[in-house]
Amino acid sequence: MTIRYPKWLAYSKFAIALAMLIALYVGTTPKWWGWLLFLPLFLAIVYEGARTFSYSLSLDEDRIVVGGFKRAEYRITDIAAVDVWLAKGGRMAVVTFADREKLSFPGNLVDFEKFVDLLRTKAGLPSPVPES
Repeated sequence: MTIRYPKWLAYSKFAIALAMLIALYVGTTPKWWGWLLFLPLFLAIVYEGARTFSYSLSLDEDRIVVGGFKRAEYRITDIAAVDVWLAKGGRMAVVTFADREKLSFPGNLVDFEKFVDLLRTKAGLPSPVPES
Protein backbone atom coordinates (compact mmCIF):
# COMPACT_ATOMS: atom_id res chain seq x y z
CA MET A 1 0.00 0.00 0.00
CA THR A 2 1.27 3.48 -0.88
CA ILE A 3 -0.03 6.77 0.44
CA ARG A 4 0.69 10.28 -0.79
CA TYR A 5 -0.37 13.86 -0.28
CA PRO A 6 -3.50 14.86 -2.21
CA LYS A 7 -2.47 16.04 -5.67
CA TRP A 8 -4.49 19.26 -5.31
CA LEU A 9 -2.16 20.31 -2.49
CA ALA A 10 0.93 20.16 -4.71
CA TYR A 11 -0.91 21.76 -7.63
CA SER A 12 -2.06 24.65 -5.44
CA LYS A 13 1.54 25.35 -4.43
CA PHE A 14 2.59 25.36 -8.08
CA ALA A 15 -0.36 27.66 -8.89
CA ILE A 16 0.82 30.14 -6.24
CA ALA A 17 4.32 30.10 -7.74
CA LEU A 18 2.85 30.62 -11.22
CA ALA A 19 0.75 33.53 -9.95
CA MET A 20 3.91 35.10 -8.55
CA LEU A 21 5.58 34.80 -11.97
CA ILE A 22 2.56 36.22 -13.77
CA ALA A 23 2.58 39.20 -11.41
CA LEU A 24 6.15 39.92 -12.53
CA TYR A 25 5.28 39.46 -16.18
CA VAL A 26 2.33 41.89 -16.24
CA GLY A 27 4.50 44.87 -15.60
CA THR A 28 5.77 45.05 -12.07
CA THR A 29 9.48 45.79 -11.99
CA PRO A 30 10.82 45.35 -8.49
CA LYS A 31 13.99 47.02 -7.34
CA TRP A 32 17.00 44.92 -6.33
CA TRP A 33 15.75 44.55 -2.73
CA GLY A 34 12.38 43.43 -4.08
CA TRP A 35 14.13 40.58 -5.87
CA LEU A 36 15.88 39.68 -2.63
CA LEU A 37 12.47 39.28 -1.00
CA PHE A 38 10.74 37.60 -3.96
CA LEU A 39 13.28 34.99 -5.01
CA PRO A 40 13.65 33.04 -1.72
CA LEU A 41 9.88 32.97 -1.23
CA PHE A 42 9.33 31.80 -4.81
CA LEU A 43 11.99 29.08 -4.52
CA ALA A 44 10.58 27.90 -1.18
CA ILE A 45 7.09 27.55 -2.66
CA VAL A 46 8.38 25.65 -5.71
CA TYR A 47 10.49 23.38 -3.46
CA GLU A 48 7.52 22.62 -1.19
CA GLY A 49 5.33 21.91 -4.22
CA ALA A 50 7.90 19.49 -5.64
CA ARG A 51 8.40 17.81 -2.24
CA THR A 52 4.65 17.44 -1.76
CA PHE A 53 4.22 16.06 -5.29
CA SER A 54 7.02 13.47 -5.00
CA TYR A 55 6.48 12.28 -1.39
CA SER A 56 5.22 8.73 -0.92
CA LEU A 57 5.04 6.28 1.94
CA SER A 58 4.89 2.61 0.96
CA LEU A 59 4.26 -0.48 3.03
CA ASP A 60 5.61 -3.73 1.58
CA GLU A 61 5.60 -7.19 3.13
CA ASP A 62 8.55 -6.52 5.43
CA ARG A 63 9.48 -2.83 5.18
CA ILE A 64 8.32 0.76 5.06
CA VAL A 65 9.76 2.85 2.22
CA VAL A 66 9.71 6.65 2.37
CA GLY A 67 10.14 8.12 -1.10
CA GLY A 68 10.69 11.64 -2.29
CA PHE A 69 13.86 13.68 -2.57
CA LYS A 70 15.51 11.33 -0.10
CA ARG A 71 14.68 7.62 0.11
CA ALA A 72 14.65 5.75 3.41
CA GLU A 73 13.73 2.17 4.34
CA TYR A 74 12.65 0.75 7.68
CA ARG A 75 11.94 -2.85 8.69
CA ILE A 76 8.48 -3.64 10.03
CA THR A 77 9.89 -6.15 12.50
CA ASP A 78 11.77 -3.29 14.23
CA ILE A 79 8.58 -1.35 15.06
CA ALA A 80 8.01 -0.91 18.79
CA ALA A 81 5.00 1.44 18.71
CA VAL A 82 2.68 3.31 16.36
CA ASP A 83 0.98 6.35 17.87
CA VAL A 84 -1.33 8.97 16.39
CA TRP A 85 -1.11 12.39 18.02
CA LEU A 86 -3.05 15.60 17.65
CA ALA A 87 -0.75 18.44 16.65
CA LYS A 88 -1.31 22.08 15.70
CA GLY A 89 -1.61 21.24 12.00
CA GLY A 90 -3.83 18.18 12.52
CA ARG A 91 -3.08 14.56 13.29
CA MET A 92 0.37 13.03 13.01
CA ALA A 93 1.50 9.41 13.17
CA VAL A 94 4.73 8.61 14.96
CA VAL A 95 6.33 5.20 14.42
CA THR A 96 8.91 4.32 17.07
CA PHE A 97 11.43 1.60 16.27
CA ALA A 98 13.29 -0.71 18.67
CA ASP A 99 16.47 1.39 18.39
CA ARG A 100 14.43 4.50 19.43
CA GLU A 101 14.55 5.95 15.92
CA LYS A 102 11.31 7.65 14.90
CA LEU A 103 9.41 8.12 11.66
CA SER A 104 6.57 10.60 11.55
CA PHE A 105 4.08 11.44 8.84
CA PRO A 106 1.11 13.82 8.69
CA GLY A 107 -2.56 12.93 8.84
CA ASN A 108 -3.44 14.75 5.61
CA LEU A 109 -1.98 11.95 3.49
CA VAL A 110 -4.63 10.11 1.47
CA ASP A 111 -5.80 6.90 3.27
CA PHE A 112 -3.92 7.83 6.45
CA GLU A 113 -6.19 5.80 8.77
CA LYS A 114 -6.04 2.65 6.62
CA PHE A 115 -2.25 2.92 6.42
CA VAL A 116 -1.87 3.27 10.21
CA ASP A 117 -4.22 0.32 10.83
CA LEU A 118 -2.37 -1.84 8.29
CA LEU A 119 0.97 -0.84 9.81
CA ARG A 120 -0.21 -1.84 13.29
CA THR A 121 -1.54 -5.15 11.96
CA LYS A 122 1.69 -6.03 10.12
CA ALA A 123 3.81 -5.06 13.14
CA GLY A 124 1.60 -7.17 15.43
CA LEU A 125 0.68 -4.22 17.63
CA PRO A 126 -2.68 -3.90 19.39
CA SER A 127 -5.16 -1.26 18.24
CA PRO A 128 -5.44 1.72 20.58
CA VAL A 129 -8.23 1.78 23.12
CA PRO A 130 -10.81 4.44 22.17
CA GLU A 131 -11.25 7.23 24.68
CA SER A 132 -14.60 7.39 26.43
